[in-house]
Amino acid sequence: PGVTKLKESLDQADADSLERLLGLPVVYVPPGPFWMGSNKGEDLEADDYEVPKHQVTLPGYWIARYPVTVAQFRTFVEAEGYKAHKDALKGPDDHPVVYVGWDDALAYCRWQSKRTGLRLTLPSEAEWEKAARGTDGRIYPWGAAPDPDRANYDATGIGTTSTVGCFPGGASPYGVAELSGNVWEWTSGGEIDLRVVRGAAFIYDEWGSRCVAHS
Repeated sequence: PGVTKLKESLDQADADSLERLLGLPVVYVPPGPFWMGSNKGEDLEADDYEVPKHQVTLPGYWIARYPVTVAQFRTFVEAEGYKAHKDALKGPDDHPVVYVGWDDALAYCRWQSKRTGLRLTLPSEAEWEKAARGTDGRIYPWGAAPDPDRANYDATGIGTTSTVGCFPGGASPYGVAELSGNVWEWTSGGEIDLRVVRGAAFIYDEWGSRCVAHS
């Protein structure tokens, strides 16, 4: 379902302690401005809906280092007796879970919140994009050019989901992985029946794998 985000300000929290509590690794994104959107002079693939490139300032937040895996989602489903899609738990345990809707992703966040006493939710579009591209306005999490050795998109040739964390060279400046390719990731953005996903998936081309692209 994509990455989850800790809502409270835990600037001094220990990442290892949070990982043990949540059962998933997290990364801290510090407060401050970043460049959001596209400039057609810098990115020839930029679409009209992505412009203009502009600065957005965010408070600090924690975000999951990887997408939620099949195994992690199964723990939630079994603990809550949650009615998930019949195919959601069929993939390998260490692959990102698929067949997860926006309501399912929020239900997972609510369960984590109830279980840990922390407030978890989906990241906003701005939070997701900053986690993906850092503060320098790069086009892909690793830089300016597509690279099939850094992410699972169509040119990579895998043709299905891949093990979470198997493209370490594709991590963002903050160390968040899988923000380009593999699976689409839910955000809190959009309207009812038109929620926004980011990051593209293994069947999409390099255009969809850019940090600014969404569906």
